[in-house]
Amino acid sequence: MRWRTWWAVVLLIGLLGVMPAGAQEVSEKKDIAVFNLSYSDYSIPSGALGLVDQSIQNVFIDLGRFNVLGMNYRLESNEIDEFINKIKELKQENVEIPEAVRLGEETFTEADFNKLVGSFIVVVPVISYYNVYQEGNDYEAELQTSFTFIKVDTAEAFASFQIDTSASGDNSRQAVKSAVDMIPIQLQYELRSIPEFQLKTGIVDIEGREIIIEFGRNMGVRVGDEYALTESRILSSGFTRTEESGLFVIKDVDEQISTATKIYSSKKPGIGDQMQEIPRLGVNAEVYAHVLQDNAPDGIENRFVIGLEATATRGYYDWRPIAGVEVPLGDNLFIWFPVISYVGMEYNLRLGRLSIAPSAAVGVGTMVPILGDEEFRESFEFLASFGGTAKLSVKYLFNRDMMLNLNAGYSAYIGLFPDIEYSTTSGPKTLTNPADVQGSFVGVGMTFKL
Repeated sequence: MRWRTWWAVVLLIGLLGVMPAGAQEVSEKKDIAVFNLSYSDYSIPSGALGLVDQSIQNVFIDLGRFNVLGMNYRLESNEIDEFINKIKELKQENVEIPEAVRLGEETFTEADFNKLVGSFIVVVPVISYYNVYQEGNDYEAELQTSFTFIKVDTAEAFASFQIDTSASGDNSRQAVKSAVDMIPIQLQYELRSIPEFQLKTGIVDIEGREIIIEFGRNMGVRVGDEYALTESRILSSGFTRTEESGLFVIKDVDEQISTATKIYSSKKPGIGDQMQEIPRLGVNAEVYAHVLQDNAPDGIENRFVIGLEATATRGYYDWRPIAGVEVPLGDNLFIWFPVISYVGMEYNLRLGRLSIAPSAAVGVGTMVPILGDEEFRESFEFLASFGGTAKLSVKYLFNRDMMLNLNAGYSAYIGLFPDIEYSTTSGPKTLTNPADVQGSFVGVGMTFKL
């Protein structure tokens, strides 16, 4: 009978190696207490502190996945350890919280400290660097804001990150406000990148290539968000391995459910399957190179164009805004530096891994001289052309985060100044306007999903 026992053990181990790790995991809203912003040098204007405080609070509220408790207290970065130790002390000794708890410069009431200890997570934001200065006629503002996350039940800091923002304005307040306005996008991304805050949900219905998942606006799901179909299994060693088997993008969002389109999947999705959020900034960045047949007057027969294009994805599904810059290279590159800036829209038709995206954009070309003295360069930094581009892109997603693009289209940027005659030691020469670009193009690009 002993050999039968051994075979049963071997069979059991084999089954453990492939059995599911457990039931579907679904996220719940987390109670979170957010401190007011702190700054080690109190020379920062109170108005600037208030702007950042409100901006941070709004991010946590808008994400939808938190029950936010605002705290009108400020903790310095060197007081975070003291705060953690105080929580540990009260939990270990199981003593009654006193009527007042003093930490650094702040004295907490018993009620407020009870709220903190009862929260799931405490967030302590601190401005670690602040600088506003004048440069020419403009004001520049630089901010560094760090965030520390403390898990109350274990009294441990489990995550931290820093956000750097800078901006300019006509006055100091405008510059600071512009720098503050840049915090929310980065903060949302950083929060969604923390594993404890990533949404985990499941499939509740299937309609063709589309699936319905639990959660919608009530948990901060947005059109354009991506979710991975995941499978977990317990290895014979006892460890759990989670693997992605599919990719889906949110098409429609309701209050409590969302509809997602399948991009690819190695298995047929089923009701109850596990889905997990893929955190992204919400921008696709494409670097590209085109060969353009230039039909402009005095144009170069073939021109090489390099560029960078950004497409907004979070909050958009089919129609998406685009913006980019490109440099049409030519004979005068080392004398003039032409830059064409453009904005427009694309329509993204999804066919699984393959997508077809026609787009149109309008833009302007500027010329920045490289050679010559400062007076010469300043006199020729001006608007050089205007026009637009119509383009068709065929994109193939070869892994979760990158796409290969084939582009073709037509650009027409009409130059706003004629050829310029100038003298050199070797004789007279002519500068044509390299921002005068008119012709069809083909090329390739690589897109990185950020």
